[in-house]
Order: sequence, then C-alpha cells, then structure tokens
Amino acid sequence: SAALAPELLALAARLAPGGALRFRPEELEGGPALRDGRIDLEIGALDHLAPEIRTEELVTLHMVAGVRAGHPLADAPLTPARFAAAGHIGVSRRGRFTGPADVALAEHDLRRRVVAVLPSHLSAMALAARSDLVCLVPGGSRGPIVDVALAFGLRLLEIPLPLPPVVIGMAWHPRHAADGGHGWLRSAVLGVVAGT
Repeated sequence: SAALAPELLALAARLAPGGALRFRPEELEGGPALRDGRIDLEIGALDHLAPEIRTEELVTLHMVAGVRAGHPLADAPLTPARFAAAGHIGVSRRGRFTGPADVALAEHDLRRRVVAVLPSHLSAMALAARSDLVCLVPGGSRGPIVDVALAFGLRLLEIPLPLPPVVIGMAWHPRHAADGGHGWLRSAVLGVVAGT
C-alpha cells in the first residue's frame, strides 16, 4: 500500500483537504487487525483473512526482476540459470526465504541464494538499487509499484520462468461497509490502481 501513497495523498489533498492518511506497518495483517480496528483497510496479496472480512480484487500482476542500473544480469538475455546464480532479496512479511520463484527454479534443477529477506517490496527495491542483489517486483510493465521501481533507478527484466500471477486486493471489516468516508477511500484506491 505504501506504493500507492503519493497518488492517494495527492487525491486526498485535492478532494479532502485537511484530512490525513495513516499507513501502518505491513506486519499488521488483515484478519485480527481489521477485526479489532487497528487498521481500516488492507491492500496487498490477501491470503490470510477471516471469513467475515470483505474483499475486492484490484489488479493481477506478474513478477519481474529488479536490478540496479549497470547490473550484469541486464547485459544479456536472462535465463533461468543466470537468474538463479545471482544473489537475491526475498520479500516476506513472515520472514520466509522461499516462494514461487524457488518452486519454478526447482523445475530446472536450479536453486537461488536468498541473502536477505525484507518485509516489503519497497524496502527490497531500495536495497536492490544500491547492491548487486536481485529483487522481485510485482507489476510487469505498469502500475504504482513499477513507478517506484523506476524512481529507484531499477532495470526491470522479464523472468524466464512460469511464475504465478500475484492478485492484489483490498480488505475491510463489514462494520465499514456503509461508512461514507471508508467508501470514498476504497473508491480512491480503485482509481489510483486503475490509473484514473
């Protein structure tokens, strides 16, 4: 959700002057945090929610590799072997070192070396921009996360593996369903993601 912050803040300044948005740490995951009111809206890959939580799909993204300008991986076509041989940054709110990229590489009898796991794509992109490490960026050729990656100066490379798409959605507790301000926020998020 932090990747949406610039557009959401600009929209709020125009349409709700004097308002403020609070972006909470990403480890505050939906179910309990939405239920007890610590967060009003969760944006991200929604795979851990209680059944009463309301959700709406926003966008389906595919993963690309993000590397700093001048990175050796950008000098030649990216192959599974070249991708696996690079040092990697993992992204996991739960601290996991493995994910779908590892499953896809195993199909080629390859393994990657994850040297750091960070809790967000933004922090992973910041590290990749200043190192020889590779991060995964959800978005492909467009979207707020891609805009941030490009602002960091990252080169985005297609990954030659059949990685599953990432479905990004938003989730909220039913108590907010009829709240006008919350409805405005959900509409604003939809508009920002759609680029309108």
